[in-house]
Amino acid sequence: MKGGYVPVPQAYLDELDPETVFTKHKEKSKQHWKYLTGILLILLACGAGLTLWYIRVITSHSDEDQIIKPVYDQKLYKAIVLDNGMHCLLIHDEYTLLSGVGLDLQVGSMSDVDAGPEYLGLAHFTEHAMYMGSKQYPVFNELANFLQTHGGNDNAFTTQTHTNYYFYVNSESIEHSVEIFAASFRNPLFRPEVLEGEKQAIQNELEKDIPQTTWKKFNILKIMSDPKHPFHRFNVGTKKIFDSVDFPSKIKWFYENYYSANLMNMVLLSNLSLEEQELLVRREFSSIPNRNITRPTFYGNPYPKGTKYINQYLVYENGALTQELEIFFPIAFSEEDMDLDRKLVLTILGDESAGTLTSVLRDRGYIINLSASTLTFPGSFTCITLQMHLTTIGCCKVKEITQLLLDYIALMRRQITEETWRDSFNLQQIRFNYHDESNIKTLLKSLPVSMSGAESSKFYLNNQLKHNTYPKEDIEKILSKLTYDNINILQGGSHFDKMDCPFPALDQFDDIFKSKYHTAQISDTWLNEWKRNSTPSPDLNLPPKNIFIPSDFSLVPPTHEVHPTVTLDEDGFKSYWKQDSSLPKSYIDCKFFLPELQSQSLEAAVVLRLYLELVGESLDSVSYAASSAEYQYALVPVLEGFKLQVAGFSDKDTFFKFLELVVGALKDPPKITPLRYKYQVQEMLYDSLNGIYSDQPFRQGFWLAKLFFLQDSYDNRELNEVILRLTQEQVLEKGRVLMTKLAIKCFTFGNHDEKESQKYALYIRNQFLSHILKSSYAYMGAVVALPPGRFIWQLHVLNPTETNNCIFVMNEISQSTTSGPSLRRHVLLNMLATIMKDPAYATLRTQEQLGYTVFTGSLQMLSVDFFYMLLQGSHYTPEVMMERVVEFMHSYRNTIKSLITNGTSEHPSGDRWFSITKAVAISQLMSRPESQFQPANLLT
Repeated sequence: MKGGYVPVPQAYLDELDPETVFTKHKEKSKQHWKYLTGILLILLACGAGLTLWYIRVITSHSDEDQIIKPVYDQKLYKAIVLDNGMHCLLIHDEYTLLSGVGLDLQVGSMSDVDAGPEYLGLAHFTEHAMYMGSKQYPVFNELANFLQTHGGNDNAFTTQTHTNYYFYVNSESIEHSVEIFAASFRNPLFRPEVLEGEKQAIQNELEKDIPQTTWKKFNILKIMSDPKHPFHRFNVGTKKIFDSVDFPSKIKWFYENYYSANLMNMVLLSNLSLEEQELLVRREFSSIPNRNITRPTFYGNPYPKGTKYINQYLVYENGALTQELEIFFPIAFSEEDMDLDRKLVLTILGDESAGTLTSVLRDRGYIINLSASTLTFPGSFTCITLQMHLTTIGCCKVKEITQLLLDYIALMRRQITEETWRDSFNLQQIRFNYHDESNIKTLLKSLPVSMSGAESSKFYLNNQLKHNTYPKEDIEKILSKLTYDNINILQGGSHFDKMDCPFPALDQFDDIFKSKYHTAQISDTWLNEWKRNSTPSPDLNLPPKNIFIPSDFSLVPPTHEVHPTVTLDEDGFKSYWKQDSSLPKSYIDCKFFLPELQSQSLEAAVVLRLYLELVGESLDSVSYAASSAEYQYALVPVLEGFKLQVAGFSDKDTFFKFLELVVGALKDPPKITPLRYKYQVQEMLYDSLNGIYSDQPFRQGFWLAKLFFLQDSYDNRELNEVILRLTQEQVLEKGRVLMTKLAIKCFTFGNHDEKESQKYALYIRNQFLSHILKSSYAYMGAVVALPPGRFIWQLHVLNPTETNNCIFVMNEISQSTTSGPSLRRHVLLNMLATIMKDPAYATLRTQEQLGYTVFTGSLQMLSVDFFYMLLQGSHYTPEVMMERVVEFMHSYRNTIKSLITNGTSEHPSGDRWFSITKAVAISQLMSRPESQFQPANLLT
């Protein structure tokens, strides 16, 4: 498949062909449901219930339309501007089975302020209202209803300065979908009776987010800001707010004042030719009103100097078991400064190499991890932020952590050179030219937004490419803002009364996100110490030159092999190879089977996890540089042992260099300092396992389901009891014992030939040769089999502050034979989940307002397949939610029977409907994943 990376084996397609499968099994459709041998309903409730590089330029119809695109990107692009001022990017992908549109309005929730102080959430409510029907298509949710039966989906979101809409659908149905979508922006109907029901949907959305740490923190950032700045306002909205004033008339006012074509960017991706796309777009979008509105801007600092809104230290309850620290520098750029190149500054601030800020803070036992990013609102302001996961010691070392940060920034001012920048720029070029292609959903969401910041259409795909000379003044300007007197500190956590240092009483309360907090000015003592200290710590150094920057991006000649090839087959070791030359990337996925793990106790499971964490910690000094060059690894515990995954550019030298480092550390991890072991290994693992208890109920449902069904799984609380009592010496000793007997199955995939694949496999085998079993080994795990009937497991949610209930329905499918799971059944389950996903959302969320989180899917535990459906919300009791989920599943069984027999109005035959549905399911399965490891995962 040109432009793809995993051709579908013909045998699989044959098995899915409607002439050979559908015809045989149409009459047996009822029998598919007989696979269900039991149903587990998990009720989670609260309260009383529960990288200079060749840049490829394509030219469309004129020199002005040149668009820079990645080297191996086979798609065609054309940028046009409609008569009404709308900027459009047309993308032709000959082989896509899914097509779609993304539209971004450069107006967001900070524009609520113009409607009046009482209209909190107006931009967000308007976003919801735009899909409620139009003059040409007045039926409520007509787009969603059409997409449901044509393999599609739609969504929208509102930020401070943008409102974004997108949908995708099977490519045959793109034209009619565009017609319905565009009509919503030409002549929307804001009928009060329809809007009334959407109030509860927004309330459900808010209640889903209230327990989440990210949302609590974001609202605290608003609370800390100057009330005169529109950033300060609450912008989600609640049903109570919506009921208190006349929102329907204001929604129409907001649309008429801000929904202007000259403020819109649109992306259309389709298999239609560029000429066909242009005709469609001009026909459907040109009549969207152009009100010639100037893009709203909000320049000015929400944390202005000389006021109480800067140099704040705020402590708050984050609703999680982890302790967090965020240090941010607010920057009020003028309009011409908004596009300053910040990437180098962020890259150095977040580097983890020896001597960097992160490394020194870890050595001192203050933090577990650190990340640097920007919080940017185009047309307004930006913040350079550093987020840290604190250790118990670090919770009381905020002054020292901030001093080291300021020292490091001072070092950056003196030591950043053009060579430093050039390395960073080259890596940006590499990542742009050879990155894994985004899936359609990500592309349609992000590309229209990035278009608004592009200097010209030439840079639509990557606006940072215009920074091709050393931006010394940009860097100096940014660093000049990162000072002791332009800083705010935000510390989140829990149980502050049990810390080894005094914390103030949390005497204030966020009524919306339900967090206690206390805010005060940073003491003059701290500020004066930071001001006087002009000598950076001698422990600090800027990161060294990156040794992982690849140089060979050539593609190996393609092979016509469809199935993976066995390259080595020995007792205790087997390797496979599958070539993919669509991108210069290689992947290795090895499963290590550890018999000793199965025959030992709970402690062995903990030892393995700690051993793998020790391996990871020993690689910390190189893993950040490697990941910057897109070389990544993962060590993942599984029931049978663990998985080793390595991914990156297929440059033979750098890929093998990285592989050697990872496998070497796995074979014999070096001992680390006691502080690093305590905080980077023990405490980090402990906190990550505890994270499930503060997660959303539906995520807890997945975890609890595996805990229930898998015989060899352990409750995280059981694991945590053992983690803190095991010393580093014990972990190394016992871990090496676990590794004395093993079997390995490896899969190499990507842009390398069979010879290179054998080289990688042999290297891994030889490192563990003395430990590999001389006989075959099979993991003998078990899955709990449910007898026929319905079983209800009712639990309280694990987070006491959670307000949502969750219904998690799992259908256990009949167990596979010893030869492995049935391909047909597995595919049927995936198709069923694809078919039901959007109807379930439309019925249970949109129509009945039972909850905001609704989806279906399939999963596999060992050899057993499961179909699941979940619903999460806070408005109804678990019993009501369960009743409606079961009713929907029963009623949709009849819908499927009708589709199989009659098809749809557009595809009036079961065969045609099945063919289209199958194509969409395959497209979603084969679409480019977001994770580097996912291409290999699809075949392993």
